[in-house]
Amino acid sequence: MSFLTKSLSAPVLSLMFARVLYAINWFNISSIFYLILFDFKQDVSMLGLVTASFLVGIGIFQVPAGILAAKYNPKKIAVFGIMVLSVSSLLSGLATELIQIAFLRFLVGVGMAFFFGPSVILISAYLGKGSDGLGVGILNSAHSLGGIIGLFGWIVIAQTFGWRASLIISGILGVISGIFLIYGLKQKRQQRQRPNKDDDNRHPQHNLHDALKNLKPDRKDHEIQQSDFKIKLSDLKLVLINKQMIIVGLSLLGVQIGWNLVSTFIVLYLKNDLHLNPYFAGIVAGLAMVFNVVFAPIFGRIYDGTTKRHNSNLGLMLLIICGVVVSINIALISLENIYVIAASIIMIGIFISGGFVVPYTKAREIATIKLDQRHYETLAVSFVNGLSLFGAFWVPFVFSLIALHFGYPTAWLIGGFLTILFIIPIVKLAV
Repeated sequence: MSFLTKSLSAPVLSLMFARVLYAINWFNISSIFYLILFDFKQDVSMLGLVTASFLVGIGIFQVPAGILAAKYNPKKIAVFGIMVLSVSSLLSGLATELIQIAFLRFLVGVGMAFFFGPSVILISAYLGKGSDGLGVGILNSAHSLGGIIGLFGWIVIAQTFGWRASLIISGILGVISGIFLIYGLKQKRQQRQRPNKDDDNRHPQHNLHDALKNLKPDRKDHEIQQSDFKIKLSDLKLVLINKQMIIVGLSLLGVQIGWNLVSTFIVLYLKNDLHLNPYFAGIVAGLAMVFNVVFAPIFGRIYDGTTKRHNSNLGLMLLIICGVVVSINIALISLENIYVIAASIIMIGIFISGGFVVPYTKAREIATIKLDQRHYETLAVSFVNGLSLFGAFWVPFVFSLIALHFGYPTAWLIGGFLTILFIIPIVKLAV
């Protein structure tokens, strides 16, 4: 099967579609929250509660999701995750109190935690050997595409049909992506089976039941094979308390800090400090995601190329280069020049791609090759992701306090410094 055929196969497309809806349900709440606050007559402090609930859910359930994926089928864990986050988003549109939305956003985070790790492993497996970086790049590209749709599209939907309808719509679309995921992930197994001429006459309910049954791991697909084994505490410690794994998690933390600061504060900064039109500010801020959509798969392919060379440190060098470029361009935002800022946001959108690709693939490499714990490769990816999400939790609060008391330029300079500060320790893995 050719590379292009694999990239356009039902399993890969279903994972990409689910990842787009995953991102829509991540970003849409922030774009429509002003309507929610008006409806419930609350102030902006409630946004902090809702956001914190979401981050707690997606953070603390990364490791449990990885453990379950190790014990059971990662396909089923991924489907479970996308369904939980979608139904929770749908129910958010029916909430009668903000505290209910906060709890449901916690469940959205839980669902995303269960989807993320397995999706990274599955897409790499379906793309074939030597495509780990490309798999992460494709998922990150889909995430940015979903972010663009969630941030801009859902404003239009919410203003046209109301914020409740917009959340219900995103939830329904998420459920549809989950159903597509069920059929997509069993496609590869079914293609090797002889078609039954009676299949076309069967009831759709039976087809869905068969699809769920066919989510069982294929013994011929070594990359996604799950055997009957017992989870051992010693093996978990080997993965979770591994120095190299923690260093990789810290490098991802640096990337998360830079990306979260830009995606969270740039619109407010452009509107309040540079007095730009809100729509123009949104367009400038969206440049990062637009360029990330294009360059994430490219950086994934570049990383895969470095793994084929004898010098395994090339991948780490790629991460350091990307980190330095992102850090410098975050600092350049402090110059308060719209042309410099627009150029810096484009550069951040391009090079942040490599910043996300390398840590996830490196974590998987450590688990499968260096630690010989193939069953815990999903856990490794989930662990570094959870570490970065938890580690970045305090940064927006500190950034906002610095911006309030010392001004945005100082805050951006410190933000750029923090980004590279956590990435630099990755050089220890090159020794």
